[in-house]
Amino acid sequence: MKTIKYIGVFLILIMYACNNDDDANDLLVIDDNSNSLMITYEKERIEITFLEIGETESPTVNWSEEKGSFSATSLTTVGGDDLVGKAVFIDEETGVLTWDRSLPLGESEIFVTASNSSETATTTLAIKNTFVKGFFVGGFNNDTSDDPDISTIINDTFLELLEDRTAIFSSEDPTFSGTGTWVAEGSVILIEYTTTDNPGENFVMQGSMVGRTNVLPIVLFEGRWGKDLNADNNIEDVMGLFLFEID
Repeated sequence: MKTIKYIGVFLILIMYACNNDDDANDLLVIDDNSNSLMITYEKERIEITFLEIGETESPTVNWSEEKGSFSATSLTTVGGDDLVGKAVFIDEETGVLTWDRSLPLGESEIFVTASNSSETATTTLAIKNTFVKGFFVGGFNNDTSDDPDISTIINDTFLELLEDRTAIFSSEDPTFSGTGTWVAEGSVILIEYTTTDNPGENFVMQGSMVGRTNVLPIVLFEGRWGKDLNADNNIEDVMGLFLFEID
């Protein structure tokens, strides 16, 4: 009877030791994973002002042996295309990201991948592009057709958007001269203002602000104007188009 008891205890000790070995192996696997490839930029969130060009520092990558290359992509688009290769560019050897003044307003997420023949790592950078102020020349039309013609707009109005969110219109036509406020919602600029004629009228402008590279004008601000906003902050009573430029 004692022999059977000893054998039972011996088997229990063996099973306990095996379980401990498995736990130890699990811990070793976790330690190995902690040494996997990583890519790190000095700043993961970058804030710039509209039309500001720039670049990142080279990222740090813990290549195990073979040095690899870099690639990038973005969910944000310009004209339906990936930002990378159009407004954002990556050096495939160094991983340095650069951007030009066509980077859209708002926040853009750039996904950077470092890879060699045996390992891959990806990180995300956010670039927030903010419009601050500007002085524009442009005008309005009254084309509300299904296929509006923006070429009928005459540049007879000055528009100044100040840093304190004030909007000032100056024109020979008092219908479009006035003051108001502006706000940026991503790449969209919304302006609400009151004309200086008597009695003054309230108008709304809603459009996109686009920076351009190697072509004039360097900024286009275009969209629709009218009266009243609906619950979705869209113009409810459209009265035409507007186009303003910065040279």
